[in-house]
Amino acid sequence: MRRLLAFAALLVLAAGCGGGASSKPAQSHSVLDVSKAFYDAGLPFNSLVTGNQYVTGQVPFLPFALNSSDLRFHVAAELNGSSNTTHSAQVVWVFDTDSNAAKALRQVPLAKWGQGPVQITRAHLGNVIVVASGFTGAQRARLDKALAALR
Repeated sequence: MRRLLAFAALLVLAAGCGGGASSKPAQSHSVLDVSKAFYDAGLPFNSLVTGNQYVTGQVPFLPFALNSSDLRFHVAAELNGSSNTTHSAQVVWVFDTDSNAAKALRQVPLAKWGQGPVQITRAHLGNVIVVASGFTGAQRARLDKALAALR
């Protein structure tokens, strides 16, 4: 009987230690994935702002009303890159989940992200929102390569 009870206890413990499905919300891309995609395409970032609501001023900048919304606390990182030589720049927001990126786009449509007199390229790829300005010719091919790596 003791053996049976010990075996049953062991089964209960083993059942609780399984690697079942994660309850963590989906994130299509990590900050590292995004950084690598742009780096490999020849468009390295110049700065990284990570979000931490408990550190004053340590929150990525978002467009319009999003900048004061709670969604600003769900941006894992804001990546920025620019080139004075080609007069191009990119800003990429990596949200903590795909659904939070989608919520941000419901509040401020993608067409309103980024403004200016030059060509603006915008993309939404899961938990990533990209706004790039001034990409033409060879630079455009690099941007397309980075975006393709995230599709």
